[in-house]
Amino acid sequence: MNTNLILIKIDGYSYNEVVRFLLKRNIFYKDLTSKDNYVTLIIKLTDYKKVKREIASAKIIKYLGVNGFLSWFKRHCVILLSFILSYAVLLALSNVIFDIEIVTSNQELKRVISLYLDDYNIKKYKFMKSSEELNKIKEEILSENKDTLEWIEFERTGTKYTINLTERIINAKDGEKVPSDIVASKDATILYMVTKSGTRIKDLNEVVKKGEVIISGNIMKDENLVEQVEADGEVFGETWYTVTTTVPYTHVEYEKTGTTINHIYMNIFGKKITLMGKYETNESMNTTTVLLDKPYLFFNIMKEQKELYKYVTHNLSEEEAYEEAIKRSDKGVEDSLDYGEYIIDKKVLKKNVYSSKIEVEVFYKVYESIGEKQEIINEIVEGE
Repeated sequence: MNTNLILIKIDGYSYNEVVRFLLKRNIFYKDLTSKDNYVTLIIKLTDYKKVKREIASAKIIKYLGVNGFLSWFKRHCVILLSFILSYAVLLALSNVIFDIEIVTSNQELKRVISLYLDDYNIKKYKFMKSSEELNKIKEEILSENKDTLEWIEFERTGTKYTINLTERIINAKDGEKVPSDIVASKDATILYMVTKSGTRIKDLNEVVKKGEVIISGNIMKDENLVEQVEADGEVFGETWYTVTTTVPYTHVEYEKTGTTINHIYMNIFGKKITLMGKYETNESMNTTTVLLDKPYLFFNIMKEQKELYKYVTHNLSEEEAYEEAIKRSDKGVEDSLDYGEYIIDKKVLKKNVYSSKIEVEVFYKVYESIGEKQEIINEIVEGE
């Protein structure tokens, strides 16, 4: 296969004239095409000089095969090499550490782990580690910090490392538990009580004030204190709340439409350039996340998630407003309760009706946990 071919154009000659010229000089050709007052054809590059010597209007339109590629590369080599170089630089920079964040509230532990990271060359402007290297580093750090560190996790986001630390909490042995009482967390009537350790001070159906001891950590014998333990048990009681709720007859609420628009845009020095999903509205709840943010780029790519809603006007009668007030009062109390806690009873104390609103005051009896631990601060007194 001869790859040393070119496409040429000859002006001012007819199809037959060109054919006779080529045959007479034994010049190989193909794809000879006549258009208006010119012809085009493919010949060998070595035959082009023969044609050019006798036909001045002949000129090369395109190099084919290897010569075509070399010609194209010669014209575009600067752009091509610039692109390859830029890609190589971006690839290298994308594997360089530009930021490190250690997530923990223990500042001493954070300082210690920072020193370890420096020893392993995990620092700014150094190359990222492979997954295998990170796993090995993680195991070594955990092995050398068994008493203070429960877990360490490396999370890579772009050119940033986030190191999440879980501090080890060493539980005290049974003999080292802190002596404590279980006291009432609020005023209540005791309805249910289980004592696992300690001495029961209060009985069922007894009213207690906030802070009163229910189960004591003091173990007594013949009126003498012989031991102090960590009191343990469960205490539930009847507590009381008064809730005042106001509901206007006419009010506006927003309701979700179930439609979400994803707006992808480029942020260049604070200016948004939409890439897809632009949607202008004042009736949406927006959440913005970063899709691309590199320190060596002058822009970043953002995703704005728009959850659409609509405003709905409610016009309530006096009866409807009253029912809405009770419903809101109930929800306010129920939202504050944990599993196993509930409203025992309720009673409307006041109902004030105004021209534009209704105000309701409701009294609640609630079944909820009322026991909380409180450390015993006095010293153990030796028995006689």
